[in-house]
Amino acid sequence: MTQLRAWLRPFLPAPDNPAVTDGELLVYILCVLVTTVGLAGDISRHLLHPESLSNDFVSGWHLVLYGGVASVGAFIGVGAIRRGVGYVGSVSTGVIGFLILSVGGLADATWHAVFGTEAAVEALVSPPHLVVFAGLCFLLTAPVVIVWRRPIRRLGLVTSIAVLVPVVSTVLVASLFTGFLSPLSGGLSLQAGYIEPLIGESIEDYDTVRGLGIAIWTSAMVVAAFSVVLVRFRLLPGLLLVGFVLLGVPPLFVSDPASIYPLTIGFAVAGLAAELGVALLGRPMLGRAGASVVGAAIGAALWAGTFVSLGLAHRLAWGEALWAGTITLAGLVGAAVAALVSLAPGASFEAAIDAPVLIDD
Repeated sequence: MTQLRAWLRPFLPAPDNPAVTDGELLVYILCVLVTTVGLAGDISRHLLHPESLSNDFVSGWHLVLYGGVASVGAFIGVGAIRRGVGYVGSVSTGVIGFLILSVGGLADATWHAVFGTEAAVEALVSPPHLVVFAGLCFLLTAPVVIVWRRPIRRLGLVTSIAVLVPVVSTVLVASLFTGFLSPLSGGLSLQAGYIEPLIGESIEDYDTVRGLGIAIWTSAMVVAAFSVVLVRFRLLPGLLLVGFVLLGVPPLFVSDPASIYPLTIGFAVAGLAAELGVALLGRPMLGRAGASVVGAAIGAALWAGTFVSLGLAHRLAWGEALWAGTITLAGLVGAAVAALVSLAPGASFEAAIDAPVLIDD
């Protein structure tokens, strides 16, 4: 065991590992975005065009996915050659993701050969696809881990992008894989003859119950992802709003824009609430109390904006108890999740006030 630990030491995170530069961060993010686009395209094809799944392993979207994974592997390898093997430890989260994705790709090929190709919702819970999803989450969040290790707390433009892009991408990928509880499926037809309504648009019992589940899950996921960043960093003003808008834009391209736009507006309103909350309560970062308030504001604003947009379009079918209760429930869930995320040492309100602020130039 001691010999194994000694052999692995150069590949593990350590204070003397070579630092990842801002330029390398941007290149890494580009490689990961290619991987993300390939995976998103492939899952969308499984859901929306199951008739196109013949010869699946060498499909166009699979090739984009594998090309992105290969580019990440090349990035890590070139970095190790140029900067020494300790560079592997500098990007250890990405290395873990690369290895898991490689295993997931091989498992997916084997699964298809033995059991056939999954279609529709089956693609969301296929074990090999979930392994690929886990690996992609490691790949996506690696830039956040890299910036987290730096002493800076108030971020500049490049580091703000390096943190924001992974958070937005991870939420979108998680929403894609949990499409059975995602508002992004509104307006899509996941089964013949049935169009998924937007939350609040149908009073059928099934749609109402599913809508409540969507509100809880989406609020918890979005608040958790952004709270991790906001209790540690202060992003450039306006980028939070941009991030939330980007969460609401993809549905406009995969669904009917006229059907889904209220959700896009809801995400934009949530972004405004996040910007306002951080501006008022970040001193310079959010503490535990501030995170709870902002988490509540994000959850409530997301669905308040969506429901107001639906109401103005005369599409809101839910009564006052349902839509007001959903807004309240989303706010409570957001507050609770943010409070849990900010329980890490040093994330208290007092620590956020007293901690030294290092600015990324």
